[in-house]
Amino acid sequence: MKKLITILSIIALVLLAALVTPSLIKDPGYFYIRFAGYEIEMRVIVAFCLLFLFIFSLWLLIYFIRFPKRTMRNFSTNRSRKSFAKGLLALSEGRWKVAEKLLVTSTKNSPTPELGYMAAARAAVAQHKLEQAFDYLDAAESSTDNPLTVDLTRCELWVKIGEFQKAVQVLNRILKSYPNNPRALHILSQAASGSQQWQLLREIMPKVAKLEVLPVEETNRITRNAILQQLQNAEHENDLQLTWDSLSKEQKSDLQFIQLYAKSGLRLGLHQQIAKLIENSLHKDWSDELLQVWSELDLDTHSKIKTAEKWLKKSPDNALLLRILGELCLKNQLWGKAQEYLNKSLDIDADKQTFKLMARYFDLVGEPDNALEAYRHAETSKPLALPNPEVSDE
Repeated sequence: MKKLITILSIIALVLLAALVTPSLIKDPGYFYIRFAGYEIEMRVIVAFCLLFLFIFSLWLLIYFIRFPKRTMRNFSTNRSRKSFAKGLLALSEGRWKVAEKLLVTSTKNSPTPELGYMAAARAAVAQHKLEQAFDYLDAAESSTDNPLTVDLTRCELWVKIGEFQKAVQVLNRILKSYPNNPRALHILSQAASGSQQWQLLREIMPKVAKLEVLPVEETNRITRNAILQQLQNAEHENDLQLTWDSLSKEQKSDLQFIQLYAKSGLRLGLHQQIAKLIENSLHKDWSDELLQVWSELDLDTHSKIKTAEKWLKKSPDNALLLRILGELCLKNQLWGKAQEYLNKSLDIDADKQTFKLMARYFDLVGEPDNALEAYRHAETSKPLALPNPEVSDE
């Protein structure tokens, strides 16, 4: 409308100039108008004063005609702003129902109704009115030319109610157009964690760290937990190996990563593949948990006894190592060594499993009374406690 008025004003001025110019050329001091048999003559200064008064009067008339409408609009806008401010205050105080009502009211005659609808959606979610919340977001989207903020709010609500996959799909689309959007990256990190998409989480963490979306400590913790989850929950050999190969040299020397890789390798039957890794790791950094995994590997028993006896020279008082050696000797029918190792283990730690192995030894050598006594001790003994790596579910 304003453009149309401007164009019409320019046309009127051009026509007026075309009308006045011949008279001014004929007699520069006077202005003549001949129209329908009438002739008007006046000085140029008087003509310009009359023209100014005419324009001013016209402007004044338009102003007074539009004044009531403008006043009502300003009043409505101010009322919307007050409702929006009160709604946000109620939202921060947890008065969800009041907040929702005020925020929806604030959208009427508001220059930015999408803000009111998005805030109202949060209040509706807090009241578990999910369908209403997403209706508000649809209304917000139809009220703005840039739906990015609305989409981000929608994804944030999806994450809050556990609809992680929906959020991931929309956020991936957003990040194709806005690859460095910090809010999108933050919400995607939450959605990927909630949907246990650990690889996606690891892929976005470098950018999250670069843009300082999260503190460095938090970024490192999330990345570490994603790796732990991948190692622990790998369902196929390829998945496990891809995760392991993606680690840096420093990460591959991390004891907790090695422990989970070894446990998953044992579960997936990769005995030969992880044996060397465990043996090298135990040579550098001792771990009873890794030793327990190694003891369960399907390897040549004779070779395992030799390797374990080398470790025993460095750790002669390790009850678990002595028990494992006793069990290996039982398998190879080395009765004397088996009894010696098991007895030494029991002297250090009266473990339930060691007593069971001792009972088995007595059964094999034909001493049923001693076997029965060992079984009785096994029932009253506590198992050897091994530390477990803590892997949090993000």
